[in-house]
Amino acid sequence: MARYAVLHRYPVGDGLEGLVDWFWAVSWHLPNGQTHVQQVLNHPSGHISIGTLDDAGADHEHPGARVYGLITRVSQRRLTGTGWTVAAKTTTGGLGALLGRPARTITDTALSLHDALGLDDAPLVAQVVDQPTETQRVDRLRAALESTTAGRDPALLRQAREVARVARIAETDRGVHRVEQLARAAGVSVRTLQRLFGEFVGASPAWVIRRWRIIEAAERAAAAVGPDGDDGQWPGWADLAAELGYSDQAHLSRDVRRHLGTTPSGYRARQAGRRPH
Repeated sequence: MARYAVLHRYPVGDGLEGLVDWFWAVSWHLPNGQTHVQQVLNHPSGHISIGTLDDAGADHEHPGARVYGLITRVSQRRLTGTGWTVAAKTTTGGLGALLGRPARTITDTALSLHDALGLDDAPLVAQVVDQPTETQRVDRLRAALESTTAGRDPALLRQAREVARVARIAETDRGVHRVEQLARAAGVSVRTLQRLFGEFVGASPAWVIRRWRIIEAAERAAAAVGPDGDDGQWPGWADLAAELGYSDQAHLSRDVRRHLGTTPSGYRARQAGRRPH
């Protein structure tokens, strides 16, 4: 995708801290008649997007807006022609607070801004389109989301930020590979943690733990593929399974198939096939 598109990240701002990880903006230009389809292993979070990504009928002439719940499958982004999109990536926990209802209700679903956040789609899209720079488009989206959270119960926002803090432990601490460990870190029962993740994340804490491990495994596997094969930095699936806290390679292989839709060897072969020569 980097051959065709330019991606920038933008800061969250104080009002959305703990609810949004970052804002991002992408612009692209492909030759006439050429299409690029990018497979994406999504983080356990939601996205609020405005632009011309080829989804829900959006195109260069008719920008659109969508709110995406947590996506459990490998998804695709399809780029054609010239276009742009600005978006907010929620924290693993912030989505439920932005929605004002349980995040699990829109898992693997995309909704309009009105249906998800109570915002009027057409006026906001028009305002974002009218901004002369990418930074100002991001600023307009940020202001809209800040206005949304301003009407939320402060207790709900505090709880969402706490869930995001706990979910961050699942992301960064390799020693956490069971829900019981994460519940202890949160100071709550397993049952309470499961309820909170359903409400604010849209998936179980066990699923979130596994997704972060698979994301790391996928990134390690892809990074170690050079133009002519392995670059010497690949530890092998068995050693990687041990590093990530799996009891054996078989359990990692099962999760790779579940989250990536292919076998570990198939994923490596697919990455090697994408390397330019």
